[in-house]
Amino acid sequence: MFCLSCGSKLAKPASRCPACSSFYIFTTPDVIPAENPKLREKLLRFYLACATSQELSEWLQDIGQDPKGTAEEKRARVRQHTKYLSMTPETFPLQTIHYLSSYTGDHLYDLCQDLGLDGDGSKNTLFRRTYREVGCREGWLYPISKAAPVISKQTVLPFVQWYPVLKNYEYEKDYYKDFHEEMSEVFGLHNVHDQLAIAYGNTLKIDFHIGHPQQGGVGIEFKMPINNSELQRALGQMDQYVSRYQAELIIVIIPDFLSPAQVELFLGELGRKNITAVVKTKVS
Repeated sequence: MFCLSCGSKLAKPASRCPACSSFYIFTTPDVIPAENPKLREKLLRFYLACATSQELSEWLQDIGQDPKGTAEEKRARVRQHTKYLSMTPETFPLQTIHYLSSYTGDHLYDLCQDLGLDGDGSKNTLFRRTYREVGCREGWLYPISKAAPVISKQTVLPFVQWYPVLKNYEYEKDYYKDFHEEMSEVFGLHNVHDQLAIAYGNTLKIDFHIGHPQQGGVGIEFKMPINNSELQRALGQMDQYVSRYQAELIIVIIPDFLSPAQVELFLGELGRKNITAVVKTKVS
């Protein structure tokens, strides 16, 4: 169990890192991330090739090195002194997010091509696809067969936790499109169903059902309450979701309008019902 923001290892399950207070937590208990030298070398080579002379100077200043010289001299100096290739698996993801965030869609298209990935999609789509590939190649995520995926909370949860929110939205529904796209890429479009009624004749719907719509599946419900009244209403719906999905339920909390006390209340109530919760905020 790790914090993907600061790299801390968590001694016990938690929704927030005790070291840095980040919600970007990865709790899959049996994951053993490991350095992938070929991947890291390919990424570093791409970063260096794309960097302008000014960007190389700033990079050198950030790592405490002389920023002067030709572009080629700066690239050589960055390569000599950067710790990117030797970073621990726990600290590598956030540093990769930091680097990827500066690129245009055209840059990310080229990187996807270098990594053997599909280059279609928006800038954010390509960002998430690249970052997910980092997770797979460094051992955080297990490859999923789109043709015959094994769908359970155990296989879905790591991808929900790894998923980076790249933009803050005003309304909960605005988060759906990006998440639907991500889950469809992982588990196949035919296995991702949005706004599915939890039972025949029931007006309550689950935001995402992963799996066959008429079979068990995994339910993923987004909650972005803007006040205490909406928070209590969300909690009041949980028993119906549990009745449908039992343990195969994941609640994604977007806490943008909640106080820390309200977040803890929400998490505490979900915990008492044995419901798995993932808190999502914009990665930085």
